[in-house]
Amino acid sequence: MRNLYICAALAVLFLGGYGWLHWRNGNAIAAGPPARRILYWVDPMHPSYKSDKPGIAPDCGMKLVPVYEETPEHVGAASSGEVHIGADMQQLVGVAFGTVSYGTATGTIHAPGRVAADETRITRVYPHMEGWIVKIFVDFDGQMVKKGDLLVAVYSPEVITAQQELLLALRVRDQMQAGVDKEAWGNAELLVQAARRRLEVFDLTPTQIGEIEQTRSPLEGGTVQELFKPGGSSDSHASDTVQTVAIYSPATGFVTARNAYPSQRVTTDTELYALTDLSHVWIMADVFENDIDAIHVGQSATVTPPDGPAFSARVSYLQPQVDPQTRTAKVRLEAANDSLRLKPDMFVNVQFPIGATRTLMVPADAVMDTGTSQTVYVDAGSGNLEPRQVQIGRRVGDQVQVLAGLNAGERIVTSGTFLIDSESRLQSGAAQSGMASPGSHHD
Repeated sequence: MRNLYICAALAVLFLGGYGWLHWRNGNAIAAGPPARRILYWVDPMHPSYKSDKPGIAPDCGMKLVPVYEETPEHVGAASSGEVHIGADMQQLVGVAFGTVSYGTATGTIHAPGRVAADETRITRVYPHMEGWIVKIFVDFDGQMVKKGDLLVAVYSPEVITAQQELLLALRVRDQMQAGVDKEAWGNAELLVQAARRRLEVFDLTPTQIGEIEQTRSPLEGGTVQELFKPGGSSDSHASDTVQTVAIYSPATGFVTARNAYPSQRVTTDTELYALTDLSHVWIMADVFENDIDAIHVGQSATVTPPDGPAFSARVSYLQPQVDPQTRTAKVRLEAANDSLRLKPDMFVNVQFPIGATRTLMVPADAVMDTGTSQTVYVDAGSGNLEPRQVQIGRRVGDQVQVLAGLNAGERIVTSGTFLIDSESRLQSGAAQSGMASPGSHHD
């Protein structure tokens, strides 16, 4: 009888256990597939940190995020190059979305500028003969000279010889004029004309040549003492004069370079002075490469110096190259400077007004700009984000112009781009090493 009771009790336990297991499995099937297994926990801000149990990240204090075992029903249908970010991870990192749309690009481009001399208004003074400087009349940089002002007096043996040739030709012509041989007189006149042209080559003015012909003597100048004995001596005589050639200023301007000193030997390659007309100057503005397409030749701009009122300038040239260090291009503007308020190398602010242009616009935060490429993440659905290379234009407020790579109406990531880009790199590295990345399957 005792054995009978034991067998009955075992039967009841077996039937009860079978019924409980059947009920549990039935409810589990009704509730869905079993939960995924957690592999480990990571810091969402620093995915390289791993832990075998939940908790708080020691570096930033954020709650650790679980990384689940990859199962077919939880794998996103991400295509090549896409990154999968689950909904909970998107909420965790603050991902926001927006739509690419058309907008009106208006505003003002601001650029730093520098005043420069107008290179077309720089006159360089060279002697047209060889010799020695006897005396200078303009002796410091920055001196203002006018066209026709005397600059230096030069002693030149070859010019003296040319003057003597002119005087000789004049005497021969006078003698032939009294004779009856008209052909001989005509030949003498040709000699006179040739001597005049040679003096013109030496840069003697018509007035100076006329003085030689009228006085029938070479041009007078300084003394031998001034030329060869700068210190002077007791046996020098003021009557020991030498003929000099006066060199006059060919233009009006300020002396911006000087290489003329007493007793200096000069040749036709010696630059005596550089004269710069500052009544008209250039403004060299540094414009970022993203803004250069909005500027054109002939466009007006407003220039503001450090002190004083602003004035108008006009774009005259855009340099074709971009500085690889600053990523800017030079834009040259021209401006009148009759008051001489603008000085070379003075810093100014330049403002280029831009008219309204209808163009695709996205928030500036949506663009991941590495300097060499610009990326926008496009929503591909089911938590998949497609990295799209784009070409951007200039920035207007918190928006940036999109020139290529996106279409109107596309849904893009507008916030959290940096973290998504980091996740994309992490998933790429994990795929190469055969590991599951955090957040890619965390739904």
